[in-house]
Amino acid sequence: MTEENREYRTSQIMLRNQFHGKDKFKIPIIPKGNFEDKDFQNLLLIGFDRTNIRDEHHLNRMVHFFLYDYKFERIWKKPDYDIEKLKRYRAVLSPDFSMYREMNPTMQLYNTFRNRWCGAYFASKGIRVIPTVSWGDENTFDFCFKGIPKGSVVAVSTYMVSEHGNHADQKDFFLKGYREMLRQIEPERIICYNTPFPKMEGNIIFVDYELSSWKYQNHSKSSKYAKYLTGQLSPVKSRAILIKRGYVFPQQEEKGMGSAYGGEWKPKKPDDERFIGKPGEIKTTKDKNGNLRLTKIGEDGKAVSKRHFSDHGYPRHHSIPHDHELVWEHNHFH
Repeated sequence: MTEENREYRTSQIMLRNQFHGKDKFKIPIIPKGNFEDKDFQNLLLIGFDRTNIRDEHHLNRMVHFFLYDYKFERIWKKPDYDIEKLKRYRAVLSPDFSMYREMNPTMQLYNTFRNRWCGAYFASKGIRVIPTVSWGDENTFDFCFKGIPKGSVVAVSTYMVSEHGNHADQKDFFLKGYREMLRQIEPERIICYNTPFPKMEGNIIFVDYELSSWKYQNHSKSSKYAKYLTGQLSPVKSRAILIKRGYVFPQQEEKGMGSAYGGEWKPKKPDDERFIGKPGEIKTTKDKNGNLRLTKIGEDGKAVSKRHFSDHGYPRHHSIPHDHELVWEHNHFH
């Protein structure tokens, strides 16, 4: 064996064994960071993909990884590459490698390990780290909360399990894991990126998804959110929830994780109602130009085909009438 081969085989990039976990999976432990109340006042986050070594305007933010995995995969492959940059920010959330419910359980365990290993590595370099917690179905509960000491500050996100487009929220799935997290970790604080669900308990620090997004990272006076970000004005009164220590109370209506395909499909606007109905039903509607449309509902209550009595302005490509077959896959149709 050459010296080069020996060094590779015994390197931490290969072994990842310098952080010893206490459970049977030896998942690394992210040590508790030293935080004060002021660290969570007027808190905003910044996505890892928006961080920059020359950034001078957003260093009071905490870095999050509620992103597609490919945007931060290098954190695992080359953990030293971004250390100096990450040290400059208020704190760093551990990388949120995907825990989709459809994933193979071994992949879910692997991604939990990567989350904790990266967090422990950041902490070993002097960075204050907050563990990001995510979960799959109940069969992940014996490992997905490991590596986080009881009483830690943790971070979760409700964005990917909230209602989006034509998909219902995945609240029940989320809350089941959230309650188990409270039981196993007993967190001191929970940073919640995006609006919490009303039934979420705990000392929740709500971080506004919109104000933390890349669209509002300009703190100049020209920003319409500048006075809120700097504390000159109170939070927007129309915000959907009111945070109180211990509970989340709804004021009006509700506004990383879950299914890879989103929640169940649901109509977003009245015209979408034609895609669901009684088995065997033929729904008759008209398009915005008054042209007739027929939609056939299949045995499962979802549309299987539609007939248009219009050429859509493209007579070379569409006859009158013409048909479209609808194929449903993972809560989407095409």
